[in-house]
Amino acid sequence: MQKAGLDKLTSQNKIIRNINVGDIHKGFVIKKRAREVFIEIPFIGVGRVYGIEYMKAKSIIQKIDEGSEVVVKIIGLDDGYGNLELELQDIESISVWMKAKEIMQNKGIVELEVKEANKGGLIVDFYGIKGFVPVSQLAPENYPRVGENNKQEILKHLNNFVGKKMKLAIISVDPSSQKLILSERSARIEEFQKVLSQYKVGQLVEVEILGTSKFGVFVRVHYNPHIDGLIHITEIPERLRNLEENFKKGDKIKAKIIKIEEDRVALTLKGLEEDPWISFAEKYKVGDVVKGVVISKEEFFASVDVEGVTGIILENFENLEIKKEYELIIDQLDPSTKKLILKLKENEFQKSNS
Repeated sequence: MQKAGLDKLTSQNKIIRNINVGDIHKGFVIKKRAREVFIEIPFIGVGRVYGIEYMKAKSIIQKIDEGSEVVVKIIGLDDGYGNLELELQDIESISVWMKAKEIMQNKGIVELEVKEANKGGLIVDFYGIKGFVPVSQLAPENYPRVGENNKQEILKHLNNFVGKKMKLAIISVDPSSQKLILSERSARIEEFQKVLSQYKVGQLVEVEILGTSKFGVFVRVHYNPHIDGLIHITEIPERLRNLEENFKKGDKIKAKIIKIEEDRVALTLKGLEEDPWISFAEKYKVGDVVKGVVISKEEFFASVDVEGVTGIILENFENLEIKKEYELIIDQLDPSTKKLILKLKENEFQKSNS
């Protein structure tokens, strides 16, 4: 069969569907010729490997026969004869990409050796494929705390990891562009979140200053594991906006948590008084006995101040005296909704009715 005839046949047999350049598929060799190979891709159609792509894949082509299963990447939608333009893929390489994708989907952790470093991050080897760990994906203790524009210092810091092994999570797999992105931060996210569950928005904490930038002040909130936070420039009082002068590396300051993200904390230096509900909920629980002063009485309840937190009494409050202190029992407590419902302790109820 002449080439034009084969091209006409394969063009007629092609099934119309959504096909994109860069897609990778399995197929079967239907014809081998000098400097070209025709491959049937099930449910898609026929493609051709020719020209420079044929020369690049010579070592693969020598190992295959008509009927062999192969893996191809679509690099063009029409070779001029109605065939897809194809690039033959090394099956061993494809299996590695599939392994990487499986690990990512299962949220697995891999331990890989750092082979190289550049100003943007670290390069690791994953079964023969180069993977990249961006600087932004390093764990807090490994992040280069140097001037943001000091590229040489960043590279010097990253070179310290060459030859060392690092536990990483795979966060992006793109075989069509040969990009494999990994993260040290993501590999430890459960560890970080376990620690951060002990912190609350509104809590006042002591932090250590790590450095400054035009965005604000970077601080360390927790050690072992290291968890960092940012006090954004907008959360710093105007009088302290000269950051380099007012915030020295190693100094410890008080800051208030305003947001807890996956493995980071956002803080403020404004309004540093801690939310009394936070400390109250840490100190007391339902069933505990507390002392409270009656603030006011309404038709259906009485308001009581208990160590700076306002609660209400819904039962047996009619005979209580304003500004007088009583022993109370916590009936309901929810700091997230600022809900505190109290009951008179039995002996107090008896006194109020006597």
